[in-house]
Amino acid sequence: MKRTPRPRVVETLARADRPERWTAAAPARARRLGAELARALTRNELVLRYQPIVDLRSGECRRVEALLRWRRRGASVAPAELIAVAQDTGQIGALSRWVIAEAVRQWIAWRERGLVLGIAVNVAGPELADPGVVGDTVKTLGALHIQPGVFTFDISPAALLTVPDVRGALSRLAAAGARFALDGVSPADMPGRTFARGIDELKLSRSLVRRLTTEPAALHDARALVEIAHDLSLSVVAVGVEDAATRDLVAKLGCEFAQGHWVSRPLAARSVAPWQRLAVGLAFGGALALATHMGATRAAGSGPGSASAPRQLTGFLPTICSLDLPLARARTSEASAVEQISERAGRDMVAVRAARADLFVEATVTGTDRTRIARAVDRDAEQLERDYGRSFARRPAVYVFATRISFATGLQRLFGARATDAGLLAAANGGVTLPRYGAVAINLENVPADRDLAIVRHELTHALVHEIVGPDAMLPAWFDEGLATLEERTLRVDDDATRDAAITLTLLAGGRGDLAALGSPTQWVTQNAALDGKAYTVAAEATRVLRERVTAEGLVRILEETGRGTAFGMAYANVGGESLADFERAFPARLSSQYGQARIAVRPSAEGVRWSASGFAPGAAVTVEIEGAAYRVEYTATADRYGMYEAVFGGTAPSGEYAIRATGRGGRATASVRV
Repeated sequence: MKRTPRPRVVETLARADRPERWTAAAPARARRLGAELARALTRNELVLRYQPIVDLRSGECRRVEALLRWRRRGASVAPAELIAVAQDTGQIGALSRWVIAEAVRQWIAWRERGLVLGIAVNVAGPELADPGVVGDTVKTLGALHIQPGVFTFDISPAALLTVPDVRGALSRLAAAGARFALDGVSPADMPGRTFARGIDELKLSRSLVRRLTTEPAALHDARALVEIAHDLSLSVVAVGVEDAATRDLVAKLGCEFAQGHWVSRPLAARSVAPWQRLAVGLAFGGALALATHMGATRAAGSGPGSASAPRQLTGFLPTICSLDLPLARARTSEASAVEQISERAGRDMVAVRAARADLFVEATVTGTDRTRIARAVDRDAEQLERDYGRSFARRPAVYVFATRISFATGLQRLFGARATDAGLLAAANGGVTLPRYGAVAINLENVPADRDLAIVRHELTHALVHEIVGPDAMLPAWFDEGLATLEERTLRVDDDATRDAAITLTLLAGGRGDLAALGSPTQWVTQNAALDGKAYTVAAEATRVLRERVTAEGLVRILEETGRGTAFGMAYANVGGESLADFERAFPARLSSQYGQARIAVRPSAEGVRWSASGFAPGAAVTVEIEGAAYRVEYTATADRYGMYEAVFGGTAPSGEYAIRATGRGGRATASVRV
């Protein structure tokens, strides 16, 4: 499908909205501004605006740059002039402290509301020679307990060459988790290995980027800078992208990121979250930009999964925004609906009778499987309505496709997805949910081993949850996927979730599975891949712990409050009595208190009793003793990579009471069983 071209007026505005130029102020004006700046620092006249920095490969916004503005009566003060005045009047240290403190405050506020973004802050340079400023910044970053790289400090090549002991200051900040970008780089600043030591990123100067489409020499210089940066293992940001041609060109040059008024003008803090939901698709599109709005995909190899689409973007993305289901129209007969759906989906579809949903299945699916699917839909809708204490406001529409090809075709023709996006979703996804329309699409070829059709429960969970919170609400990805995965677990009647807890504890002990990293829907795919598909397990355990803390009724209250317009983080704080960030930090300790000690879980089995010992060190030797009346056996087993050992007992032992003991590195556990 051809995308609607972006209006030329946007390009015109982008070019007209460049940063202001200034000339050195007269001495009298400089003195007056210096006095006013001292007062502004105490009168809340300074403000930060945040300009998105977008990944050119995926369309994701992972970081914003904090830009200083002065809300001064009368004539405006250009940012560069403001910095010069601060330096000339000895206020650069105080100004830097204010900027860093305000950026940290805003980052915390965003994080509380489920918005995960890094922040880049400009440093003029002289403040890095002030041990007090550097020390205060190190303390501030250390107190946040954040992952490395959340805060980036942009420093100019000139400052890197002239500021005394700048390398020592950078080392102290790096030890606190900061990263550094060489800002405003032009051909004259071509970095060498020694010069680039300690730098993580190179930002092409605005003046160079603006000339790329008109001057061959500028294009040659930019290509050389990108090649050198990559040779030094530095990522590259193109600053000053003000039209589509420049955006396309810097992407071809190999720049990983773009920043500029074509991507977005600097935004007020309150506007960043809405921009992230809406504008990425306008500026970039692409398969992962689609995932921003359709939700994270789940690899077929990791079991049933979903992609949830909490936002309709009319006129932005040619995907779910064009969805117009015939069954949603009043007085449309079932036969007419099937005919229209079949025509639009490009496949013959049949209506299958289900009590709790409108179910349409590809005609090539066997009658036996159609019946099984209908039963699963009714089973799961009924269970979800019981769990959440409410009925679906409208009957969900469930579309079931037999193959990846028909699934992809259906996404294109029925839901309006582009061919490339539909193909990626079909290759990696067991299903997608479109909450705005109460629609679910299932890809049977990707879930061949799903005997219980848990994918249906997973998808319907997303549908009901987003019906409660509303299509515009933003939920942390780990919570959204955790709820759906917990519902899947209810179909595992012979599983007490001990293994899921053991897997999660092992990942957390290895420094992986941090909830803060799993909060962004746009980064879920990458994070899940990094965890070998176990992000769903971590998410389910975190959501289970949260539900136990606030109770099932409290969880529903959180969803309802979110549906009334409260940010999810605030809704959780109101019910849970702590911030969402506090919960995320406390999760490893809380899970460890439940499952961190050696324990034995027992459940019935056709062969006798299936028991599992957990809480041991991965790969540790475990001594097993089983003792009963006139019966005793002892042997040494090996815990798996998650510190677990499982076995079945009772197939040949006499009936009676037995004690099972397991001892190894990690502790000792005992359980009594009857066979």
